[in-house]
Amino acid sequence: MNMYRALFTPVVLSFLVAIAAGVVWRGGTPAHAVEPWNTALVPIQGTVSGAPESVAFSGQAQIGSRRAPDPDFNNPMLVLNVDLTGVSGVGLSTRKKYVIRGPEIVQRRLAFSQQVEITFPFVESGSTGMSSARSGLASFALSVDVNTGAVTTATASVATPSFTR
Repeated sequence: MNMYRALFTPVVLSFLVAIAAGVVWRGGTPAHAVEPWNTALVPIQGTVSGAPESVAFSGQAQIGSRRAPDPDFNNPMLVLNVDLTGVSGVGLSTRKKYVIRGPEIVQRRLAFSQQVEITFPFVESGSTGMSSARSGLASFALSVDVNTGAVTTATASVATPSFTR
């Protein structure tokens, strides 16, 4: 019986030390840590056709990106914050100015190559409401650093969305 106790005590003690070490030292990034945002400016242009007039857009889209780790399933995601407020439009017939409001958050599986399309609302500059808002389509072809989530190269365009019924 004393022999079992002599073996039991060091085994249990080693086990408890291993658990305590695991609690104190969490090797790698903790699950609650947030990766920093990376920012890329992407030139974008194109035309949205439709009534009352076609609108030509140009400017710079700002894309914030970061890798979002998944500690439970080891399947990291890419989070994108696409801000088109740096893009403006001009009516092709009236020369009126058009603006885009607000960013769009997009989440994708993390991969080297990303194709992202977002539909965005735009209104005539100075408009107070969204009742006269129209829609445009912004398309992005992105290359991403899978270790950091940073956008390494990007191309973008604006077009008329195709809403199917």
